[in-house]
Amino acid sequence: MSDYPLVSKETRFFADLYAFWNKETAMNKAEFNLICSKRDVSMYVKHGMKPHRHWKVNDVKEYFGIKGAGQKLLDNFMQVRDEYYELTNLINSATEPIEITV
Repeated sequence: MSDYPLVSKETRFFADLYAFWNKETAMNKAEFNLICSKRDVSMYVKHGMKPHRHWKVNDVKEYFGIKGAGQKLLDNFMQVRDEYYELTNLINSATEPIEITV
């Protein structure tokens, strides 16, 4: 995990991801939230629109453990997204089981 510093162990994103990897949940809530948040943050930064009236950018920042405003926020989010997909590809391509520890 040290190769992926933006996927922080102290975030709800990692907790959801860890629960899925350990078969505690049947659905990957972390990936679902990542996909929805990409849409939401992109719309918020590029067009100044909130996806719905109760949406708060601070909830996204807290969930993923990122900081910034405007384009910097989107850039930081995309880095977390890229690290997540790199990590997922590494795990899926492994020929032997990988043990993930917290």
